[in-house]
This record gives sequence, structure tokens and C-alpha cells, in this order.
Amino acid sequence: MSFLSRLLGGPAAYSMSEVEFAQENRDGAPVLDVRTAQEFSTGHVEGAMNVDVHAHDFQEQIEELASNGVIAKAQPVFLYCRSGARSGQAARTLHQIGFTEAMNIGGYQKLKAAGVPVSV
Repeated sequence: MSFLSRLLGGPAAYSMSEVEFAQENRDGAPVLDVRTAQEFSTGHVEGAMNVDVHAHDFQEQIEELASNGVIAKAQPVFLYCRSGARSGQAARTLHQIGFTEAMNIGGYQKLKAAGVPVSV
């Protein structure tokens, strides 16, 4: 993603490519898999937590993670799904509730192909 798109703050400001993420020094930043539990069970990014973006209590689950210190509103949190669409939706939702560093990192298969460690 370009500096200009981040600066302008559009939806692209909330995303980075799978390759960029694979090369990013994340320093233990939390990774959220926003797919269903069934999808998560078939394989996921190593260390990722599963929070289904379509769950009726998605925002409450996010707020609980924040209140427990697992994620923080002013710290990076990376989100992915199957293709990047649901994680884009999740990133927008997190930004709307104050998570300024929420970042859509795309789709699981592309993350895996980019060399991001996965668990099966």
C-alpha cells in the first residue's frame, strides 16, 4: 500500500498485502482470523485468534479482547479471512470503534503462499 493511500485514510489505508505482512516485523502483534470456526479449524495463521466477523456479538468479543489486554485500540492488530473481504469489513468496524491500527492483511491462502507460518 502506498504512503498516499494511508495518508488519505480511505479503505486502502486499513490494508496491506499478504507479501507485505509476511515481510513485516510484527513484534508479537495480535492476528485475528475473522472466518468461521469451521474455516479456522481447517488451518490458520500461527498464533491467530478466531473471532467470526459475522457473529452476532463480534463487537462485544473485540471489546472483551481489549478489556483483557489481548488487543489495544492504539496498537497494531492484523485481520484476515479467506479472501480479504470479511477482514476488510472487520478492519472498518474496528476503526469505527476506535482501533486506529487495525489492518486487513488479506486472505489465508495468499498469506500461506507468501510464507506466513500456519497451523493445520
